[in-house]
Amino acid sequence: MYIRPIMIFSLFLVLVLATNNPVKDEPVFFMDGEMKGNAVKNIDLNLKKDDIAISFLELESGEATLIQDSEGRNVLIDTGSEQSAEEFKQQMRVFHVDQIDTLILTNKGEQFTGNLEWLTDEFDISKVFVAQNVVNDLTERIQVPDGTVKPLETGNQFKLLDKISVKVKYLEKHKENEIGGMALDFQYGIKHFLFMGVANESAEKAIIQDGSLNASLIKIGGFGHYFGTSEELLDHINPEVAVIFKRSGYRASDEVMFRLEDRWTEIFKPYEQGIVMVKTNQKEYEITQIPLFRPKLAYK
Repeated sequence: MYIRPIMIFSLFLVLVLATNNPVKDEPVFFMDGEMKGNAVKNIDLNLKKDDIAISFLELESGEATLIQDSEGRNVLIDTGSEQSAEEFKQQMRVFHVDQIDTLILTNKGEQFTGNLEWLTDEFDISKVFVAQNVVNDLTERIQVPDGTVKPLETGNQFKLLDKISVKVKYLEKHKENEIGGMALDFQYGIKHFLFMGVANESAEKAIIQDGSLNASLIKIGGFGHYFGTSEELLDHINPEVAVIFKRSGYRASDEVMFRLEDRWTEIFKPYEQGIVMVKTNQKEYEITQIPLFRPKLAYK
């Protein structure tokens, strides 16, 4: 009569031991109690020579993405909202960021540049890429050495970390209000990652007209606004994964969520699930979720 309970308990022990057996080259996390929940204190990325880590940060509001390589170099895409300043600063420490090789601003809005002044005061930044039509706005806000700011136009191409090719697919322009939102295609090896810093029909038409693009991942523009992420764009790029950041007080539209789900695109939301880390080489990638500030998900 005790055979079945003993078998179940034995299976449970096997699962526990398997779960706690470390996997080679996975990130290593260390917890402490500095912030709400059990915040991760630091992360060892365990990157090999050809690996890069793309980390979509866990922010209450706004967008920020950190790209790092095995040599310890850092690229930051956007800075999040000022509302998320505490979380943003903590994650700069978690990832051991002490200097920034390249900063890219995909939009001049507060949700993308809210921590810009703190960032430029705190870190040495070698290059800042921004849309040509917002260069003056940027240089009025921050003090950086001459030659640091690199203006971009549609069709421009450049390299990050000597290994990632970037192409400006679209740059937003309006006669009365030049916002400077950009759509960028990041290519590393055979993988493409599309970053939408804007959500509108013009941007999507430009991407489609520019030619074939089979993107493994899309960072959704406009925080999932229904004006963007159309069926035509999704059919064109055929993404496997979508990442959606949060804007405080706003929820991604049901229409966008349905379009992604209909195509079996895996959806990640850093503000709900924690940091979304894409660890990739030139051929394949894997995704790890790292909850920093959610007590029910973070463990001591």
